[in-house]
Amino acid sequence: MKSLSLPTAATLVLGLGLAAPSFAQSQPPPTDTTRMPWERGFWGHAGISFGQSKLDDLNCTPAFGCDDKDQAFKLYAGGRFSNIFGLEVGVLNIGKFSASGGEADGWGADAALLAGIPIGANSAIFGKLGVIYARTEVNAEASTGVPTGKERGFGGRWGVGGQLGLTKEWALRADYDRYRLPMPGDHRDLETMMLGVQYTFR
Repeated sequence: MKSLSLPTAATLVLGLGLAAPSFAQSQPPPTDTTRMPWERGFWGHAGISFGQSKLDDLNCTPAFGCDDKDQAFKLYAGGRFSNIFGLEVGVLNIGKFSASGGEADGWGADAALLAGIPIGANSAIFGKLGVIYARTEVNAEASTGVPTGKERGFGGRWGVGGQLGLTKEWALRADYDRYRLPMPGDHRDLETMMLGVQYTFR
């Protein structure tokens, strides 16, 4: 399945961040205090996002079709250590990709530290750095010699994003992320560009 191209969606992320000041709510951000994940008041938002995923370096052979793009979705929740720093955890379905007469798919659970600039009450731009634990599965025609089977393990992840507050609780959100996924024979990079909605309940 095809969707929004990564370059076009990346432009949306940048535009979201640049447009946020004009839509941000007028009240100043809350007083900055330090909170920890086990403390009351840390966890404060959750959301769902959908978009395009692209798996790099597929083992494509000339005799078979190759499709390195598909749809992905993610559920996540997060909180803030302060007005600048935060933490998010999520579950990601990476999509399904075809190559070498077979398919590759998988899912992952990730955690990332966030550092960003709040804009008004419910808008922000931010960067992300963390880790993903993923489970992947690859099957292919035996004649291709492509490594197949199931693999699981850890890999790094980073990304950038922005959110545009519609109300004090609801925001539109755009994210670009890159994950290093364990796969049979080696690790591979997965890119995702997603759009979604976020609800702030704190």
